[in-house]
Amino acid sequence: MPDERILVAEDEAEVLDMCVRALSREGYHVSGARSGVEAIEMVKSMSFDLLLTDIKMPGLSGLQAYREIKRQAPDIIGVAITGYGSVETAIEALKLGMEDFILKPFSLDDLRAAVAKALDRARLERENTRLKALIPLFEISKALVAVTDLDALLSQILRVAVRDTQSDLAVLMLRNRGSGELEVRAVNAPSIEGQGPQAYELDRDLSSRAIEGDQAVLWPAPEGGTFFARGRSRETPSAGVVVPLIVRTERTGVMGVGKSQPEESFSQGDVEFLSVLASQAAAAIENARLFTRLRHAYEKLAALDDLKSEFINVVAHELRTPLAEISTYLALSDQEAGAGPPFLTGIERAASRLNELMDNITDLKFLQAGQIELHATRLSLVGVLSDAIQQLRPLAVLKGQTITTSVQVGLNEIVADGPKLQVVLKNLMSNAISFSPEKGDIRVEAWSAGKALRIAVHDTGVGIPQEEWEWIFKPFYQVESSLRREHGGLGIGLALSKNLVELHGGRIWVESEVGRGSTFTVVIPDCVV
Repeated sequence: MPDERILVAEDEAEVLDMCVRALSREGYHVSGARSGVEAIEMVKSMSFDLLLTDIKMPGLSGLQAYREIKRQAPDIIGVAITGYGSVETAIEALKLGMEDFILKPFSLDDLRAAVAKALDRARLERENTRLKALIPLFEISKALVAVTDLDALLSQILRVAVRDTQSDLAVLMLRNRGSGELEVRAVNAPSIEGQGPQAYELDRDLSSRAIEGDQAVLWPAPEGGTFFARGRSRETPSAGVVVPLIVRTERTGVMGVGKSQPEESFSQGDVEFLSVLASQAAAAIENARLFTRLRHAYEKLAALDDLKSEFINVVAHELRTPLAEISTYLALSDQEAGAGPPFLTGIERAASRLNELMDNITDLKFLQAGQIELHATRLSLVGVLSDAIQQLRPLAVLKGQTITTSVQVGLNEIVADGPKLQVVLKNLMSNAISFSPEKGDIRVEAWSAGKALRIAVHDTGVGIPQEEWEWIFKPFYQVESSLRREHGGLGIGLALSKNLVELHGGRIWVESEVGRGSTFTVVIPDCVV
C-alpha cells in the first residue's frame, strides 16, 4: 500500500475536496491548500513527495508556488492541473520540471493514473540516482581504506564531499577521546587561509542533533539556530547538511557540508550520498587511527629489540677479553704441566663454547647489516659433517646420547662456504643435544635432490608447538622460558643459521611433534658437484 505524502493546491473547494478524498482512498497521505501561499507555508513544516497544483489560482500562481516549493524541497515532484485553453501553460510547467499535467475537466481515473505514474517515475529516478551514487562510493571506499595517514584521509573525505555534491565548503569534526568534545580536524573552504580551521566550528546544537539522532540534519531547520558556532565564521552558507560519523555504536564525529548560492539546496540524493560517505569515512578514520597505534607500538618494539641487540653485543664484546685471558692461562698450563687435570679440559671446553657464542652474536649482527659475504669453494661434505660432529660429540657423550650420520652414496663434493655451513650444522646439532633427554638419539642425514643439497637433523627432544615453528628463527626468541632456563641458550643459533642458509640462497624449516622430537631441514640449491 502506498505511503507517499501528497499536497493538493487548488482554489476551487469542490475540486480540492474531490482530489483529497479520491487520493486518500488510494492509501496516500493527502493534505489540501486553497492557495499557492498556503502550500508554501505547509511545505515549511511538513515534507511531501508530490505537489498536485492548479496552475491558475488567485494571487500566487501554481507555477510560482511550485518554483518556491522546489527551492525548499528539491526532491518534491509536481503534477499540474490546467484547463483546455491553457496547454501552453502546461508545457511551461513541464519545462519547470513537473512530471505531468491533467486537463480540466478530468475523471478520477485520470487523476489516479497521473499521480501513480508520476510517483512511479520518481521512485525509478531515485533508485537510478542511488545506484549511480554507489559506483563512485565503491571507488571512494577503496581509496579511503588505502589511506593510513589521518590528516591526508580527512582532507580526501572533504574533497569528495564537496566535489560530489557540488558544494562550496565542508568541515569535519572529531571527538577528542580525552575531553569528549568535538574539535575541528579538517576544513575544505575557499577562504580558510584568512580565518583558520576553528572559524568553521559547527554549531553545537546542530552537531548534537545529528549525533544524538543518528541521522543527517538539514539547515536551515525549523528549530532555527546557526550553521557555524556563533562568533566564529565570517560566512554562512545558504544551505547545509550535517551528518554523524558512527563506527559500530561509537559516535566519533560529524561532517558538515554547505552551499553558498542563495538558490542552491541539497537534494535527498545528496543527503543519502553524504550519509553513506560519512559511514565509510568513520570506518576509514578508525582504521587510520588503528594503523597509527600499531605503527607506534611496532616502533617501540623495534626500539626495544634494537636496545636488546645492542646490549647483548656490548656484553659479548666485554666478555671477549676475560675469555681470551682464560684461554691463554689454560694454554700455558698445558705447556708447563703437560696433560692437566680432567677439570681443566672441562674449563677449556666451556671457554671454547663461550667463544663460539660470542662469534655467533657478532656474525648475526654483521649478517643482518649485510656486511658478511659468501666465499664458496669445492669441499668435502663428509669432511664438514665430521668436523662438526667431532666438536660436539663430547657434549653428547656427557648426556649418554648417540650421534649417527647417513650420507647418500656418491654424494661427495659440494660448492659452499665451508666455515659458514659448519656453523649451521653445529648450531642445529647443539640444539638437538641440548633439548634431547639423556640417552637420546640424534641423527644427521644428507642427500641430493638434483643439484640441491638437503641436510636433516633429527632429535628425540621435547618438540616445538606448531604455532612457534616460524618464530624460533627470530633473533633471541625463546620457545618457552622454562625450557630455556633448563637447557640454556639465548635464541641466537637458529636465527644465525637461517641467515647463513639464506646467504647460500637456501631455505631452512622445522617439523616437530611435542614430546616426540624435531627435524630441522636445510636445502641449499645448485651446490652438488
